[in-house]
Amino acid sequence: MEVAIVEAMDPALPEIGGGEVYSVNLLQHLLNSGIPTTFIGASSPESPSGPRPYAFVAASRDPSLGNMGYVLRLALSRSFASVPPGAIVHVQRPEYALPFVLFCRSNPKVVTLHGRILHAVQLKQRPLVARLYGMVESFCLRHSAAVIAVDEGTKDYYCQIYPWLEQRIRVIPVGIDLGRFRPLDRARARAEWGFRDSERIVMYVGRLEIEKDLGFLIEVQRTVTAHIPEARLVLVGDGRDRGRLEDLAGDMGPEKVLFLGAQRPDRIPGLLNCADVLALCSLFEGSPTTVKEALACGVPVVTAPVGDVAQIVRDGTNGQIVPKDAGQFARAIMEMLHREDTVNLRGNCAREAASFGFDRIGERTVDLYREVLAHDV
Repeated sequence: MEVAIVEAMDPALPEIGGGEVYSVNLLQHLLNSGIPTTFIGASSPESPSGPRPYAFVAASRDPSLGNMGYVLRLALSRSFASVPPGAIVHVQRPEYALPFVLFCRSNPKVVTLHGRILHAVQLKQRPLVARLYGMVESFCLRHSAAVIAVDEGTKDYYCQIYPWLEQRIRVIPVGIDLGRFRPLDRARARAEWGFRDSERIVMYVGRLEIEKDLGFLIEVQRTVTAHIPEARLVLVGDGRDRGRLEDLAGDMGPEKVLFLGAQRPDRIPGLLNCADVLALCSLFEGSPTTVKEALACGVPVVTAPVGDVAQIVRDGTNGQIVPKDAGQFARAIMEMLHREDTVNLRGNCAREAASFGFDRIGERTVDLYREVLAHDV
């Protein structure tokens, strides 16, 4: 068995994002399992030049390319020619499969759907662009040997649009690295980041994009700080919605809403250990990595009912699932901030995350590869 992972990133320089975390964890699991792996991604001037334990092919040297721009670079750079004969091509967005479907017909293709990608395109792009994307997505999914949905909601969404996908789609949730994400010394973590012990920190970790609905969270924070003056919202990440969000929070100042910007992945475990609660209020999600990572660090989660959070968050035990109502969301956050049984709460969180270690999740993906190869033979 050989595998080629396709994602528009350099796995040696991952950023915050579910797809990137998924790809890095999958790569590491395959290497640990002794499976020869090629990573077809993108490089940047900061990309390391030394040897790697896997074959790395940079289809693009411009990390700012959009997704369809990256597809074009995959084709023009002939990166598809680096795929070993018979290797499984595992892409992290449907459109990334297009050059491989066209030029690597004998290689089985596996697509991971990290949430309702078509919905996000329809939300952010012009109608003509969204229609063209839908055509490409449908074509790539039709020519894939198997499709992984990271949660049941994503599977149901795509099966409604493409009923013929029902027999090829499999739900495998996103796993996390439990060796990195674990409870740490909170006092030391806060000292390293300059947070005061008295602060009550509500944290968001992820992309600052319109579908994350962070304007809603900023308005919720106004209510929270009115009742708990020492509460502070810390937004970790960057994205196209940052400017608008900074304008919304401008009158509150960094003491109430702090934009930390993008951070290296190796710094995220320490940051999460500074938090009293993680908040997620997205319009839609798949299997949000940040929820599992926060729980693994002993941090309770207040979240909207999106993706697979209902299988992870237990109301009152390790957080709350709350409708998208600002008043209810604020009350849920305040309840978490007022909890006195913090030791028990942190233990509950970490225990719930234990079943999402990538060693287990990765093996389910490898089992799917074996099925695909057996069927292909």
